[in-house]
Amino acid sequence: MNTRTDQRHRAGATAEDIQAHYDIGKDFYALWLDPGLTYSCALWDGIAGAPGSTDLLVKAQHAKLRYHLGQAGITADSRLLDIGCGWGSLLRMATEETGVRHAVGLTLSADQHAHVRSLGLTGADVQVQDWRDHEPEDVYDGIVSIGAFEHFADQTMSRDERIGAYRAFFARCAGWLPPLGRLSLQTIALTDDTDHDESVPEFFARAVFPGSALPRLSEIATACEPYFAISRLREDGADYARTLQGWSTRLFQAREQAQLLVGPDNYRRYRTYLRASQIVFMRQASTLYRITLRRWPARRGPGGTSGRQALPE
Repeated sequence: MNTRTDQRHRAGATAEDIQAHYDIGKDFYALWLDPGLTYSCALWDGIAGAPGSTDLLVKAQHAKLRYHLGQAGITADSRLLDIGCGWGSLLRMATEETGVRHAVGLTLSADQHAHVRSLGLTGADVQVQDWRDHEPEDVYDGIVSIGAFEHFADQTMSRDERIGAYRAFFARCAGWLPPLGRLSLQTIALTDDTDHDESVPEFFARAVFPGSALPRLSEIATACEPYFAISRLREDGADYARTLQGWSTRLFQAREQAQLLVGPDNYRRYRTYLRASQIVFMRQASTLYRITLRRWPARRGPGGTSGRQALPE
């Protein structure tokens, strides 16, 4: 099911789109991300100081990972699914710090898959697989998805089409969880201030993530309602502005190495993307949501509730 033809008929980013961004080279990303290669907004609560500091960036990224594991209800005995696992920082914390004995990570990046496998994490299974194709043997106790939701729709889709694509994701997640099981979701999103400004979504789709689109909170809420209740919501756009500032500073400091690895044009493209993204968050044209969703005790739908708890077909 993961062929190029199948991908083209699906909403959102294809495997080729994902690889165009993430597979530019792990060594390049290692120059400006934290040592765990966590490529998503950090959690800066109570952490003061320059965001470009390695020690502070590590502290803030670890705080984010612990937050999501806690919100998903993950303990040592849990079965965990990480949708969009990146280079494995959450899987590593779950298995090595939390003691999770069965964790599955999904990615569409061959480079990320190879790196996570090289870590030799006991109990972690990483797969190059679209979430639409995932067929687990049993339900999970909790699901985490950080920075993947932005890739589930694209700029060509109408609002109703985007909601339909998001609803398909929530339906799958609900089927993989027990009643009251939790999904911890982190995503960039558009704010209401961008209603008549197409520059922000066009910038992200053209310069940053091809085949992708930023959701709105109203679309997420509408899409998840048949399957999940939103039990907690954090709006942390300022945290992303600070994370981007740290990444941009670190990339600039490593500019000579970066240009040797990916060339001057790619260095300038990424430096521009990081600085422009920081400005977008600072002027609140986009924001960052951390959303805790709790599966309804029984499956809901237009006709009321049903007790169906089986995995979706």
